[in-house]
Amino acid sequence: MPAILKDHALYVLLGLAAVCTMIWLCLLRKRLSMKWYTALLLAIAHVAYGVFCVKVFAFAESGFAKEGFGAMSLFGAVFLMPPAYYLGARCTKRPVAEVFDLFAIPMIFTLLCARCNCLVAGCCQGRMIPGLAPWRWPTRELEVVFYLIFLALEAPKVIKGVSRGLVYPRYMAAYGSFRFVIECFRTANTNSLFHVSHIWAVISLAIGFGILLEIKQQEKRNANQSFKQQNRKKR
Repeated sequence: MPAILKDHALYVLLGLAAVCTMIWLCLLRKRLSMKWYTALLLAIAHVAYGVFCVKVFAFAESGFAKEGFGAMSLFGAVFLMPPAYYLGARCTKRPVAEVFDLFAIPMIFTLLCARCNCLVAGCCQGRMIPGLAPWRWPTRELEVVFYLIFLALEAPKVIKGVSRGLVYPRYMAAYGSFRFVIECFRTANTNSLFHVSHIWAVISLAIGFGILLEIKQQEKRNANQSFKQQNRKKR
């Protein structure tokens, strides 16, 4: 990779994320009744807010220490993006489920780009494989594969309009499960096998799974109510 690209890899990848987000939103803008220029502004704001989330979360995770000011934690996006989606949907009177589905895909793609930056920067490495040093566990590479598989499975559902607000909670549950396992093989600031990211992974899994259960129960209640109404009409 050319030195100039390597030195500015994060900005290049974030720029790619913004462009892809804009294309995605433009293609599906009618679902949210958006103009193309609104999609452009939202794409830029989406990536900028995502960077803010991962930096603020990492800073808080470090106990607001000076050393943690320039760090990034991807869990910041996982936990702090949803409030923005919810408030945006409510304030603009758009369907909450639709907003979450449409923005979840570019958010996950942006995190994919952020993890690719780790490969370029040489950070967030896996632990040494016992007996095979200097080889390390491919934790970053596996996370990139995780994102690609998830996007390949969920993006078509969003495009077809059959995702029903399930994409984000599915992501939280799946990512929480994945990170809990993969964290055991990553380097950390502690020699312990378990560290703070395991806690965030469990929380992500619990929230995602809980929301999925609530959505399923709500759909079941709506189906039962619709069935009762149809029976009343027949009588």
